[in-house]
Amino acid sequence: MKPQTQTITLDDLMAYVDGQLPADRCALVDAIIATDANAAEHLAEMRAQRQALHSHYDPVLNEPVPMRLLASRRPADTLWLKIASIAVWISIGLGIGSTGTWQYLSDVQSTPAKLVFDRGDMEVPQFVHQAKVAHVAYVPEVRHPVEIYSAQEQQLVTWLSKRLGRHLKAPNLSNAGFQLVGGRLLPGETKKPAAQFMYENTSGQRLTLYLRGMAKPTPETAFQFAEQDGIATFFWVDQDWGYALSGDLPRTELLEVATTIYQQLNG
Repeated sequence: MKPQTQTITLDDLMAYVDGQLPADRCALVDAIIATDANAAEHLAEMRAQRQALHSHYDPVLNEPVPMRLLASRRPADTLWLKIASIAVWISIGLGIGSTGTWQYLSDVQSTPAKLVFDRGDMEVPQFVHQAKVAHVAYVPEVRHPVEIYSAQEQQLVTWLSKRLGRHLKAPNLSNAGFQLVGGRLLPGETKKPAAQFMYENTSGQRLTLYLRGMAKPTPETAFQFAEQDGIATFFWVDQDWGYALSGDLPRTELLEVATTIYQQLNG
């Protein structure tokens, strides 16, 4: 009889790293990493990331609130600032932890391993899949990568704004070394088409920014990272709009570009 594969969830692994996993589940994880060097290596990397986050950002939580903020806000607002700061760093930590786990899953699927994660923990929003498909389809194009080129940027933005029912603008990524190639209209949800802006640097590397209205309003989310088939994507949801930035760049560089885009789109 073929031995049954022992399975743990993504929540199990993250709780294990954070020291919050129940004893019986810890025993299972201990047994797995004792016989699986690959699993043990990735857990060590996640622990190192967690420690690095604490070392780098914990001092920020203890910093005094600047006087200019104290002078302009009520005491209750000062407390809210600290709470918000803590929430931001927690979101960053969870995002980095999830990224490490995502990368490990790719290794698990390509090589025999005893450690298996539930696929339900790996789901990403539908618009992220759509962004990846559009990126793969149009980035290699030489003659027709976009419908309207950057030379007619105002025409492009006006057209897409009308079709998507929202005032759009093409972010300026020149500080990151990328210039706008142009854009196109894409299918999305029913009565909610999508737009794609394409950028290119002097080396010929291309990035695409995909955006569309969501099927229903969603609470704002922090940046999240996904990498599938060699395509890296940072995505986020801002109320009823989803954004996905895809490209073949190191994760840190892609995050910097995503941050620039977020800042420009939010004034």
